Amino acid sequence: MKFKISSICPQNLDTVVCFVRPGYDPRFNSSSVQDAFNEAFGGDENKLEAGTYKTLRMKLNGNFINLVLASYDCSMENAFDGFRKAVLKIGTKLNELKSKIVYFDNPTNLVFTDDKEEIVRQISSSLPLCDYTFDIYKQKKNEITEKEVFIFGEDSYTAALNEGFNIAEGICIARDLVNEPANVLTPEELANRAAELGKKYGFETTIYSKDECKEFGMHAFLDVAKASVNEPKLIVMKYNGAGEEVAKGLIGKGLCYDSGGLFIKSGEGMRTMKSDMAGAAAVIGAMCTIAANKLKKNIIAVVAACENLIDGNCYRNGDVIKTMAGKSVFIASTDAEGRLTLADAMTYMIRKENVDSIVELSTLTGACATFFGKICAAALTTEDKLYNKIADKTIISGEKYWRLPTYSEYRENIKSDIADLYNSSTAGAGGIAAGLFLDEFKEDKPFMHIDIAGTTFTSSKSDGQIEGATGYGVKTVYYYVKE
Repeated sequence: MKFKISSICPQNLDTVVCFVRPGYDPRFNSSSVQDAFNEAFGGDENKLEAGTYKTLRMKLNGNFINLVLASYDCSMENAFDGFRKAVLKIGTKLNELKSKIVYFDNPTNLVFTDDKEEIVRQISSSLPLCDYTFDIYKQKKNEITEKEVFIFGEDSYTAALNEGFNIAEGICIARDLVNEPANVLTPEELANRAAELGKKYGFETTIYSKDECKEFGMHAFLDVAKASVNEPKLIVMKYNGAGEEVAKGLIGKGLCYDSGGLFIKSGEGMRTMKSDMAGAAAVIGAMCTIAANKLKKNIIAVVAACENLIDGNCYRNGDVIKTMAGKSVFIASTDAEGRLTLADAMTYMIRKENVDSIVELSTLTGACATFFGKICAAALTTEDKLYNKIADKTIISGEKYWRLPTYSEYRENIKSDIADLYNSSTAGAGGIAAGLFLDEFKEDKPFMHIDIAGTTFTSSKSDGQIEGATGYGVKTVYYYVKE
C-alpha cells in the first residue's frame, strides 16, 4: 500500500471515500466529485445514520467509479476509536471492491478534532492493517489488491502520513513474529530476525549466548530455558537518536513457547503458546517504528528469549533458584516462568546498560487475561508520572490500560519462608502478584509492568484483523517513547 497527500483528485482513480456527518448530505472537497455526485444523486436521499456505510457507483471523468460513504458517531466518548473502526471498515470494503487507486476526499473536514495531521496519521496507521495477511505456509495465497491511496490535504501533512504508515508497519512486524509457529521461531531465530530488522530500520542488535548469560549470572533465565534443546538468547537492541541523552529502557517477554513446564498446561491452552513472546514482538515492532521515524530519543530494548519445556533436566515445582540480582526464588509453579526471565532481564538492563527508566510488556498472567478480556490490558507501577505517559496516549493509540493496585498487603503474598520470594501468589490476585514480583527487581529505576496477555491474540476475524496476532503494544511503546 502506498500513500500520498494530494489536494487534487487523481484522474485515474477507481474509488472515492467520503466521510459523512450523521444526518447531513455528503460534501466533497473536490468540485469534480461534487458535480458528479450532484448529477447522479442530487435528487436522492443520501443522509446516513451514525455507524452506517453505503457504496454507490457513479460516473467521473468518463468512467464509472466506486463511491464509499462512511458515517459514524463522532460524539462518542472517544471519537478516535470510532474513526479508527470506520477506517478499518472502509479498508475491508476496498478489498471487496478490489480498489487500486483510492481518494479520501474529505477526512480533514471532520469536526471532532482540530488536529488535521492526526486524522491523516490515523488513516495511514490503520488502513494497511486491512491488507495484512499471514499465508507463507499456504499453497494458495490470499489475494490482496495493491493500492495507491491519496488523501486530501496540504503537503505539510506528509510527515504525519509517513509516520502513521511506519506505525502500521511496526504492528505488522509484531504480528508476523507472533504468528510464526514455534518450530520456526526458536529463540535463535527470533534473535536473528531482530538483528535483520535492526539492519533494515536502523538500530543496533547484540545477541548474547547461553554461556555469556551464565557469566552475567542470569541463573533464573537459564533455569527456565534448560529443558529445551533450543538455546536461550539474550537480545539487546539499541537505538541512538539523541546523542548523549540517557536512554529509556524497554523489555519484552520472549517465551517462544511455554508448555508450563512440569505445571503443564492443558492441550487447548498450549495451542496458542507460540504467542507467549508477544511482549518481545511488540518491543521489536516498536523499535522498527521508532528507528523508521527517526525519533530524537535513545532507547535500549532487551528480550530474554527461551522456551519453557519438559525433560529430565527441567526446573521443578519446589525448587529454589537464584536470580541475577542475588535474590532467591521458591518455585511454586513452573508455569510462572515469564517473571523469572524478566527479572533477570531487568537486572541486566539496570546493571549493564545505562537507562533512566524501564517499561516492560509481557503476556504474563491468565488472571489479567480473564479479568480484562480482549478489550484492555493491565498496568502496574508505583510511579504516577510513568503511568500517565502511557494512559495519556490511549485516545490516540486505541490501546487501553487499567492500573492495578500496589497495596503492601499484596506483597506479603509473594514472600517465602525459605527463599526471598515466591514466583507465584499464595492468595490469589495473580496478575497483581506477578507485577509486584517484577517490581522487586527495579532497584532505583522508575518501572512499569504491562500485562497484555488478553489482547495480543484473537481467534476471530474482524475489520483489519485476521485470526492470530494483533500487534498490541507497538503503538503504546511508540507513543510513550515519542513523548
